Amino acid sequence: MRRFTSPDHNPYLREALAEHFVARDGRGRTVGRITAGIDPAHVERFGPHGYFGWFESVDDEEVARALLETAARWVAGHGMTRLTGPHSYCSTQEFGLLIDGHDRRPAAFQPHNPQYYADLLASAGLRIDFRMDTYSWHADRDHEQLSRLVRRGAAMTARHGLRVRPLDPAHWEREIDLVHELMHASFGANHDMVPMSREVLGFQTDQIRPFLDPRLTRFVELDGRAVGFSMLMADANEVLAATNGRAGPVFLLRYPVLKRRIGGAIVLMIGVRPEVEGLGLGRVLAGEIARVGLGEIPPYRSVHTTWVHEHNWQSRAYMALSGARPERSYAIYGKALAA
Repeated sequence: MRRFTSPDHNPYLREALAEHFVARDGRGRTVGRITAGIDPAHVERFGPHGYFGWFESVDDEEVARALLETAARWVAGHGMTRLTGPHSYCSTQEFGLLIDGHDRRPAAFQPHNPQYYADLLASAGLRIDFRMDTYSWHADRDHEQLSRLVRRGAAMTARHGLRVRPLDPAHWEREIDLVHELMHASFGANHDMVPMSREVLGFQTDQIRPFLDPRLTRFVELDGRAVGFSMLMADANEVLAATNGRAGPVFLLRYPVLKRRIGGAIVLMIGVRPEVEGLGLGRVLAGEIARVGLGEIPPYRSVHTTWVHEHNWQSRAYMALSGARPERSYAIYGKALAA
């Protein structure tokens, strides 16, 4: 966390503006925190919207209102006309407030918060801008549906002469360059998201590299050129859950064994070059992800998504095809700021 919030380490904080605030009560106890941020690339594309993020608060409307009003004043002071969030720090990092599914353990990159947070935001005048859902598949529970996705993907691969390969760890930087290129080519029309720079992508992948099993990232090639990709990582939360919140010396001794036993994988990104739409690459990538859920890449036997936007009809169509139902639901909140 210290590295992530430090401009000396996190290049995103050299590309964007961000300020960090802490709330303390009359006895000096910390009772909340928040960040206020402005992403120039997001403003250029979507308008003068500022972010709030890293929001935590005790169950007290006065504390929450003070935090959110502070963030609102800060972004308004930089010319923004709307406050949205939580974005921690932006929509290519952790974002969204959990509004349903609090009884289910989150996977990595799925934020978790108490149920009362939604009431705190509402009391401060924020309303839901849009919703997102996460999904999960398990080898035992969803074998038939996952097998169907594998068959459909294999049929598209054969029909169009495609080749699927994993990430080559011997050429890590070159492969991350390729992920960045494909991400920019395919994410141009995404809702409320601006693709990250190569520097930010490199920093973020370096932070999670111990959990980026190269076998879980797949590139789809057409005539020797990469035209689509999916990037998955091992679910680091399975390791964190084993600490019970206390990562002491015993945990450090257990860490190598716990890491090898991770059974879940997280879908971080999927992308297809727009000029090859119609070749069924979405089906191919869905099939490759289904292979992970079926246990074809040991020890993984389940797959979890990050956020699927309520307007992302293509991804939601694949979810419906697989029989998956939302596991956890998130929302981005917003409000207009006074001129």
